[in-house]
Amino acid sequence: MTILPSPVSRLSISSRVAILLAFQVLIGPSAHSQAAPPPSQLTKEQIVQRIDQAVQQRTDGISGYTVQEQYDLYRNSDPTPAAQETIKTTYTRAVGKDYTPIAQSGSSLLRSAVIDHVLAGEKELNLAANREGTLITSKNYEITPQPGTAEVNGRQCVLVTLKPLRKSPHLFNGKMWVDSTDFTIVRLEGTPSQSPSVFAGQATVARDYAKVDGFAMATHAEAHSHTFLFGETTLKIDYTNYKIDRDPSASH
Repeated sequence: MTILPSPVSRLSISSRVAILLAFQVLIGPSAHSQAAPPPSQLTKEQIVQRIDQAVQQRTDGISGYTVQEQYDLYRNSDPTPAAQETIKTTYTRAVGKDYTPIAQSGSSLLRSAVIDHVLAGEKELNLAANREGTLITSKNYEITPQPGTAEVNGRQCVLVTLKPLRKSPHLFNGKMWVDSTDFTIVRLEGTPSQSPSVFAGQATVARDYAKVDGFAMATHAEAHSHTFLFGETTLKIDYTNYKIDRDPSASH
């Protein structure tokens, strides 16, 4: 750009980029898979292979779904959201995601600068041509299982560390907990591996999953960022009312 943004515009850019990055890296890695031997009986390579299989079975098993998503955006530890938006999301494997607004409140500027850009980013990443490059599999990440198991969200899990195999704002450095019996995702935590803007503050992200109709689907997500101009920003998303369409040709 040849014209520098005003301070207000810079604030919007800071929040938008940090939060957008946070949620772009968490698209589509949930999975459904068959039971496996205990992790203690598996090599690290076998654990990675089962994670890959779980992701692929989820991709093959779901032809589409709808879900209601509640977006709440907070600034500087204020207990009241500065902006809110309720969205009905429709996912179709062959097409991607479409969004229908149900309700909006709070700052229209923040909704436009942050929430709407997060939705636009997810729409782009879920296009069929882009989806494969965002999945958490060994094609996109160096996946390193850690010894033992830990309880997360009431389930025994294997912890793996994730290191992207290439620089991309759509991939992240972090940790993933997978169910120790079927290797479906339970929780993600991390930071984007690359930021395209000097205005973006460091963002940390987390996303929790639960089984819905046999598949691991996102239930809650948060992104936290901090910038000199914008201060602390937190975006929370809650996912409810899933309706999943199974692919009848997929094996289970």
